[in-house]
Amino acid sequence: MSSSSSDKVRASHILIKHEGSRRKASWKDPEGRIISNTTRDAAASQLKALRDDILSGKSKVEDVASRYSDCSSAKRGGDLGSFERKQE
Repeated sequence: MSSSSSDKVRASHILIKHEGSRRKASWKDPEGRIISNTTRDAAASQLKALRDDILSGKSKVEDVASRYSDCSSAKRGGDLGSFERKQE
């Protein structure tokens, strides 16, 4: 059985690390100084503001991810690739 393109979804994300994150370093903060001083509430607040900008059309996910995400996927605009629907 072959998969059609409708059986796949593409995922992107924006990750903001905080003092409770397992690994307190990222491509933009290699020593983890900023991450270690960012509270969970501050990270959540930043994400909410970024989400509002995206939903209002003020910003695009890929632009926000490239600039703010602590994940290495930031260099791809937050793109995590394609996945099969219902893949866990």
